[in-house]
Amino acid sequence: MGNQLAGIAPSQILSVDSYFSDIHDYEYDKSLGSTRFFKVARAKHREGLVVVKVFAIQDPSLPLTSYKQELEELKIRLSSCQNCLPFQKAALNEKAAILFRQYVRDNLYDRISTRPFLNNVEKKWIAFQILNAVDQAHKSGVRHGDIKTENVMVTSWNWVLLTDFASFKPTYLPEDNPADFNYFFDTSRRRTCYIAPERFVDGSMFAMESDQTTPLMDLTSNSQRTRGELKQPMDIFSAGCVIAELFTEGVPLFDLSQLLAYRKGHFQTEQVLIKIEDQTIRELVAQMVQREPEKRLTAEEYLKQQRGKAFPEIFYTFLQPYMAQFAKETFQSADERVLVIRKNLENILNNLCSVEKQEKVSQELSSSKDQGLVVLVSVITSCLQTLRFCDSKLAVLELIFHLASCLNVEILLDRITPYLLHFCNDSMPRVRAEAVRTLTKVLALVKEVPRNDVNIYPEYILPGIAHLAQDEATIVRLAYAENIAHLAETALRFLELVQENNLSSEHDVSGEDTEETLHPNENYDSELQALHEMVQQKVVTLLSDPENIVKQTLMENGITRLCVFFGRQKANDVLLSHMITFLNDKNDWHLRGAFFDSIVWQPMSGGRAPPSSSLFCSKDLATLRTPFLCHPNLWIRYGAVGFITVVAQHLNIADVYCKLMPHLNPFITQPIIQIDKEIVLLSVLKEPVSRSIFDYALRSKDIGNLFRHLLLRQKKRNGSIPECPGMTEAEEDKLLALKDFMLKSNKAKANVIDQSHLSDGSQSGVIELGTLGITGRQVDLVKPKQESEDKRARKHTKQDSNLNEEWKSMFGSLDPPSSASTPSTIPESGAVQSRKNTVLPNIQVVQSVSGVSTYQRRITTCKAELQQLVQQKREQCNAERMAKQMMEGAEWESRPPLPGWHPKGLLVAHLHEHKSAVNRIRVSDEHSIFASCSNDGTVKIWDSQKMEGKTTTTRSVLTYSRIGGHVRTLTFCQGSHYLAVASDNGSVQLLSVEANKPPKSPKVQPFLAYATVNGFLVGWDLRSNSSAWTLRHDLRLGLITSFAVDMHQCWLCVGTSNGTMACWDMRFQLPISSHSHPARARIRRLLMHPLYQSSVIAAVQGNNEVSMWDMETGDRKFTLWASSAPPLSEMQRSYIVAGCANDSLHCPSVFYNRKIIEGTEVVQEIHSKQKSGSTDDSPRRGPESLPVGHHDIITDIATFQTTQGFIVTSSRDGIVKVWK
Repeated sequence: MGNQLAGIAPSQILSVDSYFSDIHDYEYDKSLGSTRFFKVARAKHREGLVVVKVFAIQDPSLPLTSYKQELEELKIRLSSCQNCLPFQKAALNEKAAILFRQYVRDNLYDRISTRPFLNNVEKKWIAFQILNAVDQAHKSGVRHGDIKTENVMVTSWNWVLLTDFASFKPTYLPEDNPADFNYFFDTSRRRTCYIAPERFVDGSMFAMESDQTTPLMDLTSNSQRTRGELKQPMDIFSAGCVIAELFTEGVPLFDLSQLLAYRKGHFQTEQVLIKIEDQTIRELVAQMVQREPEKRLTAEEYLKQQRGKAFPEIFYTFLQPYMAQFAKETFQSADERVLVIRKNLENILNNLCSVEKQEKVSQELSSSKDQGLVVLVSVITSCLQTLRFCDSKLAVLELIFHLASCLNVEILLDRITPYLLHFCNDSMPRVRAEAVRTLTKVLALVKEVPRNDVNIYPEYILPGIAHLAQDEATIVRLAYAENIAHLAETALRFLELVQENNLSSEHDVSGEDTEETLHPNENYDSELQALHEMVQQKVVTLLSDPENIVKQTLMENGITRLCVFFGRQKANDVLLSHMITFLNDKNDWHLRGAFFDSIVWQPMSGGRAPPSSSLFCSKDLATLRTPFLCHPNLWIRYGAVGFITVVAQHLNIADVYCKLMPHLNPFITQPIIQIDKEIVLLSVLKEPVSRSIFDYALRSKDIGNLFRHLLLRQKKRNGSIPECPGMTEAEEDKLLALKDFMLKSNKAKANVIDQSHLSDGSQSGVIELGTLGITGRQVDLVKPKQESEDKRARKHTKQDSNLNEEWKSMFGSLDPPSSASTPSTIPESGAVQSRKNTVLPNIQVVQSVSGVSTYQRRITTCKAELQQLVQQKREQCNAERMAKQMMEGAEWESRPPLPGWHPKGLLVAHLHEHKSAVNRIRVSDEHSIFASCSNDGTVKIWDSQKMEGKTTTTRSVLTYSRIGGHVRTLTFCQGSHYLAVASDNGSVQLLSVEANKPPKSPKVQPFLAYATVNGFLVGWDLRSNSSAWTLRHDLRLGLITSFAVDMHQCWLCVGTSNGTMACWDMRFQLPISSHSHPARARIRRLLMHPLYQSSVIAAVQGNNEVSMWDMETGDRKFTLWASSAPPLSEMQRSYIVAGCANDSLHCPSVFYNRKIIEGTEVVQEIHSKQKSGSTDDSPRRGPESLPVGHHDIITDIATFQTTQGFIVTSSRDGIVKVWK
């Protein structure tokens, strides 16, 4: 038979890609190998990658039609088998027979030798699925015929697919001629043999059919079909060989010679099966590969037999039905898989994690339930690199954190850690930040270090996240600063565990074998030094970060751990030397506060200070803090009391009364014993200095002379000294106690003022009244003296009795003038005379030169309420006027064109900066700029004034290219230069465009509405950076293709792919109505009518139709019909664009016909041929004009105005044109 095959010589040998010329919808990608039987290639299809197997026809008499019919029947039978992947298409032409199936990257032979290597649980799960696949095929009446590791496909999430069903291959083979085996079955050239021994027969059976010219049998022949029928035990034997190779790490059970010897009883399988460690699997394989076929059980019987033995019970009860749902076509997206697992997380943990495991994470996997969790982890990790949305990535990080406590060390380090480091390089800052946190938590769960991972920290983990210290996003650096201490601590623990393992190994092995068994890295000190340098470099970078919040986070999260990690000397040299510089930042008190909160580690790193220095520091600090006991601020007094009580608790009794008590006596009313009690000390404090006196003295321009004068007065207190109103001797003493603090405060404020004058501009948010020529006026409110209250009250009652309540409300009550006319007693050195007060009918104004008055200023309540009401009405009017201006200047209601302006079709600008299709053009409200977005990932801003032709070159003024993906749409927010941009990668960004001409209204609309492909309408609140409302569109009406919002923002309309226009009431967020196009044509674009509030203008797919719809009645009121098809018809006629010999297109003349059809006014565009003579006979009058129109599909159109009107258009080839 082999000689006959060799006798058929091909007339021409072609490469596999040459056969793709006759295959439509498939594009050749690369070759996957070729044998004499099949040429295999990978091809691209619109639904994904496919495997194409080409059988070159050398003999036209081969019975290929019957085989094609059987393959189609086999596809139907296996359609419901979840673990089977038959050929999905078979094509037959004159040159070749071609088979198509889905492409799967790895087969079982490749997966066995690919990292991460399969563990015992995963091997059992794959063997379990192989038996399930064979059982599903057998129950469907299909026998495979060529089960081998190359035909067992394994997905990235360890789902098994049995493929390449070989019904067209011969069932029986001659035992004395390997030609047929090599031709059909040994495609890998490994000489491995998985064929059942009963399929090899005596060669004399094939000699009787000498007239046969090909091994392919004619299925129409009953004798051949009966002789070549495949049986179930044949597949069971092949499946047993595959399972044996799986558990022996790729060692095949038989090659061809060994199988022929095994058939005759000259070879035993025990020498290979002994390598399988699991006894139950070894017994299972031994039963499946028995020499006698009648002793082999069916696949279903093996599954029942090994339930709870070789295969855990959780495979049958939970994993098989749960994992099968991901094999369906409904879960094509990795994001969808992650969301489903996240939704079922509680159920998964209940089924796969035992209670003991959840409570005690340090235990190893012990129960059968725990074993199934490894299978689920493979599903999660297979989705990580293909996730698109930020929410999905954050959800999978949350899943990893919840499942990590139930996983063993090998899974955490080999399967989880690489993907977490992958997320540390993600394009989204939130994902990078969360990945650092999750990585820290996962590594903290590792309690032992495997031998092959001893250097995982210095060689893999720390270098993998080192770039995060200089990340451009602050939140990522915050996360890194928050967790670097924990990472350093874990790294040190890893190093210590490795050292312990080395020491234990040194005691366990003999001296001769020590050098071979120990890891070569035995120098603990050098490894520790290298680890210190790596962490030190990143800590110094974080301590020098330009953002103070990063420094603060580093100090607040684990500075003590870093001190322990570095040791005493490096803690002082590295950490303290950088942290002490934080005190120089006078603007951020949070940073300085974090420094003092973190300084408690100093005794740990630098040793304990001597008692004498501690006493000196405490006494000295107490001396500086005691004057704050009379500070007018309540919280400062509380802080001073707390500090003094803490100092008193750490001093002995002698030091308290000899060194601390003398500083307290001036500020307490009576001596106390329990100074260390806060309540006791607060109860005896004297009254604080008056706030008005404190502020007046602090604002004094010559505060130094003031304190010198007060100090002089204090020394001369021998007799009666005249007092200022409110300024007693006690107040003067309190001011003198606060002298140092007030002098420093006054000097600091003066320095700030001087620096603000020296700087180029004033401080942000501070208005300098002096530079504006405004004189400040100040009136201090001081309580009246106690001795004049009765007298003033009697006069006040007498004068107010003459005024009724209405008069008092309108004009206010009068204060006694006699008291105000009495001059105050002031010392001679600063004596001034107070002018008499002027009493008015409606308000009393007290004018005091000295700034110390005994009266409080008052104003009528009626007048104040009136002013408040007027101010409120003014703000309301301004808000309404501004809202009206925003509505009038909105995008849907642009300014009317200039009188007499008509588009002339003159090209004024040809812009070709975009590298790909331009998707949308939007014009700002005041028409000063317009923006365009493209598939090249850029957004460009154009100046409208430059389109008038006054400049030699027309270029974009701004370009933004950091959104990523194809930018699909954009829009200007009402009344602003804020530009909202959306990309096909799922991101929406809000950009602020700084233009020369600001918009009329500086306010931006508070909400941004957008629609998603999943049917969600979301209103994003720009003020709070969160969604304000979310509407769920009914997807049965079609996918959302466009939507428009009413200019009063009361309702919106949604257009769908099914031609439905659905309305939503935005006040109640409820759907109102929906109307459909008669032809169910796709809605391309929607626009609110600027005049009729209930009308919508819709552009639909088909006959170039643009219609105006009344959404109240659902009627089509007006239609523009730019098609040669009959008006309002549902089908568009096909057409041909013809060009003549001189490469010019026939340009028909266009006119418009207006008619009313079924109540709808229709304006139809009609083309007619131009009357022209023969161009060949008449001479050319001048040079032919170049075509100025677009050469590709026009994607958008907009209008804008400067001194004249313009039209701007864009096309799919990236060209933007401006017309007038």
